[in-house]
Amino acid sequence: MFLHIGGSRVVAARDLVGIFDIRIKEKQCNREFLQTAKKEYAEKGEVNKSFVVTKQMVSFSPIAPGTLKKRFQSNAFDKD
Repeated sequence: MFLHIGGSRVVAARDLVGIFDIRIKEKQCNREFLQTAKKEYAEKGEVNKSFVVTKQMVSFSPIAPGTLKKRFQSNAFDKD
């Protein structure tokens, strides 16, 4: 199963660790985590609303975390 996180990017559901609101990146512990994590940035010109943590990297998304959660919980993602 895959979760579409914006643009042409998808993440495998089995690799998903968490979906977080971009506003929490300002806290010290989150800032340190994001500085050390391998990152994949959103398309140029997009306003990031969330970041998605997987086993391999952190991806920034223009989609609100609540919307991503609903997509994950519904059947709105592709199945293997």
